Amino acid sequence: MSSLNGDDVDAGEEKISHADEIAKIKKYLKPGEQVLLIARQSRVLPGGTMINPNTIFATDRRLLIRNPRNLGLRSNLHEIWYSAITSVNIENGMLSSEVVITGPGVTEDLGDLFHLNANGLPGIPAIPKEEATKLVNIINDGIERVRGGYGASARSTTPYDELKKLKELLDLGIINQSEFDAKKKELLERY
Repeated sequence: MSSLNGDDVDAGEEKISHADEIAKIKKYLKPGEQVLLIARQSRVLPGGTMINPNTIFATDRRLLIRNPRNLGLRSNLHEIWYSAITSVNIENGMLSSEVVITGPGVTEDLGDLFHLNANGLPGIPAIPKEEATKLVNIINDGIERVRGGYGASARSTTPYDELKKLKELLDLGIINQSEFDAKKKELLERY
């Protein structure tokens, strides 16, 4: 569900309008913050909820989890900054995936919102597999960026390595073609 151009995206059993979902959280976004992915828990897959599925927004800075209640008339919004996350993993099931996020304070906060798995870690269940993979990649990139890993690794990589990473971001739908072209041009001008 990573439409960055405002198109509707298919969430399995229903269509989700990217613009409608963004409108629900727009007042909580920081200036310049970009939503990279919208993933909604399934209504029908194991771990999902029929009435009020959660929606996860992965931005370039943090995760926002919109938790509707009262038949969707009200909602809570939980934020998790990438700097607070120590690890993220994906547990693939037969029909969907669970994204497990850990970190000081994060575990307790998510534990109140979602169930704890067999290891006592909170997971966001019932995420379609493709979206779960993209979500984990975005979170890992965010963690790396916050910890300054890109600056250090960029100096030890070749232009080819950096282009390869950009292409992966394009293929995952994290950046669009024009962003890819601009970054590619900037990269080639540096070398």
